[in-house]
Amino acid sequence: MGGRGSSSGLIPPGKQPTKDRMGFSDTDTADFHELYNGRNYYNQQNFDIDTEMALADYVNPNATAGSLYSPSQQLNYALKNGDTLTANQQFMLDSMQAGMHNIGYNVKLTRYARVDFMQMLGVPNFSNMSEAQLQKALVGTSYQERGFLSTSHNNFKNAPNGGAPFTDKAVKVVYKAPANTQALMAPNGGGGQLGEVVIDSNRPNQWYDITGVHFTGKRGRSGSQYYNQVEFEVTVRPG
Repeated sequence: MGGRGSSSGLIPPGKQPTKDRMGFSDTDTADFHELYNGRNYYNQQNFDIDTEMALADYVNPNATAGSLYSPSQQLNYALKNGDTLTANQQFMLDSMQAGMHNIGYNVKLTRYARVDFMQMLGVPNFSNMSEAQLQKALVGTSYQERGFLSTSHNNFKNAPNGGAPFTDKAVKVVYKAPANTQALMAPNGGGGQLGEVVIDSNRPNQWYDITGVHFTGKRGRSGSQYYNQVEFEVTVRPG
């Protein structure tokens, strides 16, 4: 976790919009909002065959042979821990990064996480803390991630079973991602229509600024254990 600081994500005075190779702008005049018309957004992306193959593997929800985890889970675990990647994982990493582009709008994205997110922030005993204590400890601080962040642009509203098992986890993170955030919209996979947007966090100068934290009043799980669900408001500071 890093120092204190925040970023509004809005266009600085005098900044002229620039579009990338796929036509997505690096600025947006609107405040942070939900990403609309996901189908047209996905079709605007122009991936090469390697990126399409890597994304098909990334959205595959089935565990790989001899494992309990899917290809994306294994890749992100290796990236977060600095492990040596397999040849297939290196292909996924390189090909997905090659497909990254400006997200194009100031958008809100949602992800749900287990309690290891709280451990990463240095508050493993969060269940014994009050909301005021959590806010004092975390609001205004910044942290970094490694790997790809799989988020939803519509809070999993079209996912099977009302979004479970995605939305019932212990931690909810609502990201404010400015238009120049490097990301891509993934295709639907075997897990259903997740509205998945993948943020590239493999960027050494990219930070995440915590601007708010509160309890949702719901219970969320991590494994088989349940906690008072914590919701974070986080602004992406692209690097």
